[in-house]
Amino acid sequence: MRIFNKINKNEEFSAIYRFGKKWYCDGVIIFYLKCNEHKMAVVASRKVGKAVIRNRSKRILRALFSKFEANIYNGKYIFVAKNEIVQISFSKLERSLKWGLKKLECLK
Repeated sequence: MRIFNKINKNEEFSAIYRFGKKWYCDGVIIFYLKCNEHKMAVVASRKVGKAVIRNRSKRILRALFSKFEANIYNGKYIFVAKNEIVQISFSKLERSLKWGLKKLECLK
């Protein structure tokens, strides 16, 4: 199991948003920038809900990412939670995320 480091710098976020691939899934937007590093970040804005809901959605996305972590190519990933993530079941979100990663050609 590889360890994905966190994306901390604002410049990295800007570069991924600007030059990376983007895919919309149910409840989440995936940004992917191909590189030799392996980093990831989960973002949930205030539009998603109050702090408890934002933290829960980030925990869910981190758990889903850890399921696919062994089968994912190196690169920088950003997962942005959308408003409807609260209403979507875990299994449906898992299928949607897997489909999105396949479309971005990130899965081995």
